[in-house]
Amino acid sequence: MFRLTSFVLLLTAFFAACQSDQPADQPSETAQKQMDAGIDTLTGAPQRLPNPWLDKGCDLVTDAEVQQLFGIEPQRDVFNARTLKGQTFCLRSWMKPNWKEIDNANEKPGAKYKEYKNSLIINLLDYGTEVVAREQFDMAKRTRKDLYEKEINDLADGALWSSSSNTLMLKKRHLFVSITIEYADTDEDNLAKAREVANLALKKM
Repeated sequence: MFRLTSFVLLLTAFFAACQSDQPADQPSETAQKQMDAGIDTLTGAPQRLPNPWLDKGCDLVTDAEVQQLFGIEPQRDVFNARTLKGQTFCLRSWMKPNWKEIDNANEKPGAKYKEYKNSLIINLLDYGTEVVAREQFDMAKRTRKDLYEKEINDLADGALWSSSSNTLMLKKRHLFVSITIEYADTDEDNLAKAREVANLALKKM
């Protein structure tokens, strides 16, 4: 009986010591590593990360920031902003300073059409997990070189530029930000401005 009691006391002391080493409210080392990596500790599957920008597409880069960046006077330039409910999408448009001359020139016989309005479209795609987003980004680099011909390594987790559509697509964790701009006369100038827009968005992400 004494031996059994001693054994129980020793066993109790052992579990008490274990509990003191590993508090009940603290995850194990393995579980902590999984959580740090964004892995569900029960299923082992990547956890879907939140999208804080849903229905806030025009907050990623605000109207005020766009107006300052492009030197827009809202009334003079007929500034307009539109978003889509349930998405992370924002379209801004405003007139070029010489839009009347451009419009008149477009009306002449045989004239090559030139856009008289500037536009900036910001669209955010949520891939849920960093793993899926990375796979999609790598696939775009491999298979869409006909569209995204330039790779940019100094923005977020990586970015791609399409001169044919004036679109800068960048990856930030599980999110893609697509910035389409119709502003300058050259691809290089449009890309430079798109990068400025991207940096404004990244400060908030």
